[in-house]
Amino acid sequence: MSSMGERFTTSYKAFACIRGLNAVIENDIIQFIKKYDLSFPSFRTLWILYFDTKLTMSDLTYLVQTNISNAFRQLTKLNEAGLVKIEAGKTTRAKELTITEEGRVIVKEFIEEHVTNSNLQIVKILEKIPEEDLSKFMEVVTLLTTELLGQTYTDWFDYSADSILKDFN
Repeated sequence: MSSMGERFTTSYKAFACIRGLNAVIENDIIQFIKKYDLSFPSFRTLWILYFDTKLTMSDLTYLVQTNISNAFRQLTKLNEAGLVKIEAGKTTRAKELTITEEGRVIVKEFIEEHVTNSNLQIVKILEKIPEEDLSKFMEVVTLLTTELLGQTYTDWFDYSADSILKDFN
């Protein structure tokens, strides 16, 4: 059995790898969304609303993994741009959020482009990994995600991924 120091070091390496992968993937996505004058946090919000047509602020902050202030700031920008609609609720957290058709088009274009001929580095690299290794990797990262963020988060990304396969394959 490994020592606590070895486990901590392994967790640090996992964090460093995930953070690096996240940065590269975000930068690739930013290249696509530049033409829409969107920030990555705004696109991430549109992405979530694309799959969940009506969400509350609490649901959105959980899925985006940010605080309510940051989420609301992005929503305000998206609302002003006509990409989302914010419907009144009793409290800020109770507001209902909906993506507009214009917002849906942006996400749909992104998905269509990357399902048919992706230039995302992560997609190209995943093609090089043997299926068995990729399957084990996904099993491990899904376990980590479920344990750290909860089954609801895992269920959401499974649902959104399944939707992509169903709608675009």
